[in-house]
Amino acid sequence: MKLDKNQIHIIETVLDKLGVVYVDYKYEILDHIATEVEEKMIIHTITFEEAFPEVLKKWQSKFKKSSSVLFGYFWEMPEILLNKCIKIYRKKLLLVFTGAMVLTSGFLLFSSFLRNHLANFFSIATILYSVAFLLSTLGYVKIRLSKRKTSYGFLYKQQFMASVLVTFQQLYFMNSGFERNNFSPLFSYFMIFILSLYFLLSVYSFIFYKAHFQELKRMQYS
Repeated sequence: MKLDKNQIHIIETVLDKLGVVYVDYKYEILDHIATEVEEKMIIHTITFEEAFPEVLKKWQSKFKKSSSVLFGYFWEMPEILLNKCIKIYRKKLLLVFTGAMVLTSGFLLFSSFLRNHLANFFSIATILYSVAFLLSTLGYVKIRLSKRKTSYGFLYKQQFMASVLVTFQQLYFMNSGFERNNFSPLFSYFMIFILSLYFLLSVYSFIFYKAHFQELKRMQYS
């Protein structure tokens, strides 16, 4: 027994009220719930109005609002969406931190070169950092203006907000004259690690940005 468009719309409206607004997961969840409702209607010979509340009650715990230290405790969303976002983000962080350590280790092999050219390196890095931040800001604005939300858009925005603080901190240190007045290898390598981290995070930001609009396009034609 297939549900009609009105019944599907009722399920979708309830999901919206419960905070399931990311379209890349919303319709996957909707499909699962609709299938369970259809099966319950057939097996127990009951109406949609009787079957849907029973299925929804089964799913209720997954829609409980939750937060995570990864995104900040002020941001809450249904647990089922949070777990999916955490899964994506943890995998990304592991790759990013590993990549940043590899890049930083490469600089360690050229420590003498780094010591003699650190000021020039930071000058070039400042320009690249500023350009990357400008592009990230434009991407943030465009995603904010999107009429529909995706988990990738959420991850992009969360990462952007964190990068704002890191950007101003890095620009300050890179232009504070620290490397000229009091060269500290440990501090310099830490700065390079953060720069490598930001570079790789920028790459992932582009991936999130692209995935966000791909999902919106897919939903438009589905």
